[in-house]
Amino acid sequence: MDVIALVIFVLSVMGVGIYMVTGARTEEEFGKGGKLAHRVVKYPNMGWWSIPIICGILFFIFGSFVSVPAGFRGVLLRFEKVEGILNEGLNIKIPLIDKAKMMSVQTQLYKEDASAASKDLQDVKTTVAINYKVEPQYLVEIYRTLGVDYIERIAAPAVQETVKEIAARYNAEDMILRRASVKDDITKSLSSRLQERGITTEAVNITNFEFSVEFTKAIESKVSALQAVLEAQNKLERVKVEAQQAQAQAEGEARGSYC
Repeated sequence: MDVIALVIFVLSVMGVGIYMVTGARTEEEFGKGGKLAHRVVKYPNMGWWSIPIICGILFFIFGSFVSVPAGFRGVLLRFEKVEGILNEGLNIKIPLIDKAKMMSVQTQLYKEDASAASKDLQDVKTTVAINYKVEPQYLVEIYRTLGVDYIERIAAPAVQETVKEIAARYNAEDMILRRASVKDDITKSLSSRLQERGITTEAVNITNFEFSVEFTKAIESKVSALQAVLEAQNKLERVKVEAQQAQAQAEGEARGSYC
């Protein structure tokens, strides 16, 4: 809208200039005795010349206001220099000079795929989902240093570095068995990194860790072997119980015959 207002305003000024140059005429007024009293410059009726002028004035007036939607703040720029923050609702600005960049302060979702190596050098992949928001008091600094796409510039490297750092503390099998602890460590590290730049982390969710095909098969074989051992132990226990029951029954029948 500022560009349109500027164009129409310039055209209006040009129109007034042309009108004044080409439409003006001088009339002489005479006093008593036919002597020249003074000259008067007169202009014809505005006519269609008034249309661009009126439009320019209207655009200039409407360009003095900016509306900020709910859940957003406006970063006020004056000749591309950050001047402050505009709150929700209607705000006043200098037309053709000021402009506003809208930035959300609502909770948003960011996802990033990450890969790392575990303590026992197993490759691991996961996806980290972050629910985050920006506190309004940090918007000026965030826009000045990072711009509108701040989350991609900050969160992407933070996720990669955090996952690598935390994964290196655990063996691959422990990352599966102690998934809650791994998640807590990643959440604390990420929250700290993002908070340093004014980004508040509300929740961090991690998908299942994915390992290499060979490691996955090894884990599956181990699980199958453990299940087989448990089944054998259960079968042995069942045999023992059945033998004890049979012995107790035989002893009971023997005592009955003796009586």
